[in-house]
Amino acid sequence: MFRLLYRQLTLDPARSALTAFALAAVVAVILVLEGFNEGLVAQLGDAVIDRNADLIVTQAGVSNMTAARSVLPQFARAEVEAVPGVATAHPLTGIPVIYAQGERRTAIFLMVYDTSGGPARLAAGVTATAPRDIVIDRSLAEKYALVPGDPLMISDYEFTVSGIAQGAAAFFTPFAFTRYDDLIDYYFESDVAADISTFPLLSFLLVELSPRADRREVAQAIERDLPQGDVFLPEELAAHDENLGRVLFGPILRLMIGVGYAIGVLVTGIILIAAINARRGEFGVLKALGFDHRYLSTLVLLEALVLALIAIPLGTGLAAGIGHLIEGALPLYRILATEPAPVLRTGIACLAFAAVGALIPVRLIRRLDPALVFRS
Repeated sequence: MFRLLYRQLTLDPARSALTAFALAAVVAVILVLEGFNEGLVAQLGDAVIDRNADLIVTQAGVSNMTAARSVLPQFARAEVEAVPGVATAHPLTGIPVIYAQGERRTAIFLMVYDTSGGPARLAAGVTATAPRDIVIDRSLAEKYALVPGDPLMISDYEFTVSGIAQGAAAFFTPFAFTRYDDLIDYYFESDVAADISTFPLLSFLLVELSPRADRREVAQAIERDLPQGDVFLPEELAAHDENLGRVLFGPILRLMIGVGYAIGVLVTGIILIAAINARRGEFGVLKALGFDHRYLSTLVLLEALVLALIAIPLGTGLAAGIGHLIEGALPLYRILATEPAPVLRTGIACLAFAAVGALIPVRLIRRLDPALVFRS
């Protein structure tokens, strides 16, 4: 059978290559969608993990960093730093702002920090050290052609771009980072001063523990001494943000991926039907020579599966290339198209829809009458 299978695949190499490439294109589209979903979730998790804290204190009842408003009382820092095992508690304030240049406007999540919690990776420039310094995400810098040293006006308050951060974005929103010393000046000198009561002075505390301190024991002690706050391990808070991303965007992405699977079944079925029709005479001869329906059906099924196995690595490579192009053109997005889990899921799905797509041509072979084939 395998010799005959090899002959079937190489008899018309152009058709086999076309089928494999069509399946690879479907695999690539599905993997890019999967990669978009994985990238979105990873961005939300990284927004928490990149703050580089041992523990994170939020307002009581708030379990997200980038999708919820957290306001802590000013005395919270002193309360937390008084807990045994806490070395220091760094303030971090998150403020949604709008950057406008001409007619274009972009929402930004401004993170205000002191000595910890700033950008994790810099693509250019330096962190915010001087008054009014600000670090912006690369997506914002490229969108508005900003470089280190350029002025950046937010709410009539002028910052100076000191650095460009790499991968500092979540929820389709670029991040910006500035020093905590500038927060009061920004509130009173910008046009938000008229409604300053709606803006927090302290959103989170990034807790740094003493050596050998137990994270969970310290977290329990902080929650006991500070009832206005909840305490999370960074990975726990990151998981909350990641789950929120899955809940908000998972259903529509799953629907789009499901459509991709359906297209894969149709592509496989249509191409194999065309191939069987083009080789009706050959299959008629095989049936006349005594090859039964099961043998020929298995032959077609194996042909579809072999082409799918060829398409999976081709599609994965194609998806990696597409993802790289998307990230280069649109740095706000992250496409994790070659993560092991999505590749495994898509590979299994590709084999499944190749097998399902082979069912229709199998029915054609079963109905094939050798006598009618020879007569025609």
